[in-house]
Amino acid sequence: MALLIELLLFVTPFAGFLLWRRLNPGRPVPARVVWLLAAGILCGLGGAIWYGFSVSIAPDSVYVPAQLGPGGQVIPHRSEPRR
Repeated sequence: MALLIELLLFVTPFAGFLLWRRLNPGRPVPARVVWLLAAGILCGLGGAIWYGFSVSIAPDSVYVPAQLGPGGQVIPHRSEPRR
């Protein structure tokens, strides 16, 4: 089921574009749409870069994965200074 949902989410933009081109044959894409598309792509890239920097760890740190501690408690992941 999850694979079907992922496939549907992947195919939907392409199907929408093909439907739009089918309903508007021969018309050029309006400049406003191109600018909105470019702005959306830039916002997406900016968000991805910001997220990458916000979750990165320091270069001199070591990632310690989550562990199962005493009493069955989960100790969350963390970064520690390199020894």
